Amino acid sequence: MTDKVCDAELIILLRKSKVRQMVLEYLVSIYPESSYPSEIARETGLGINEVYGALNDVSNRYKKENSLVNLNLVKQERKNNIWVYSATDLGCETCRLLIG
Repeated sequence: MTDKVCDAELIILLRKSKVRQMVLEYLVSIYPESSYPSEIARETGLGINEVYGALNDVSNRYKKENSLVNLNLVKQERKNNIWVYSATDLGCETCRLLIG
């Protein structure tokens, strides 16, 4: 699969989910810093379960293969025994293409 096809598929997935799009846009806006799910929820006005679902698919609403972490748009890492999330370079580029 070519990069343009991958980019198009990622953009389509993000356009299908306003929640995933909002989470990614927030993380890109603070790049290269990372954020906690509760902070993401507070800053975006989303519910914490929506944020967790978009990031990792911990709800019935999202498919695991379409989570931001699984798509490599967001990186998950453990800091001080807490999971934090940050946009990846691919996430930043995809968001730039999405916003356009």
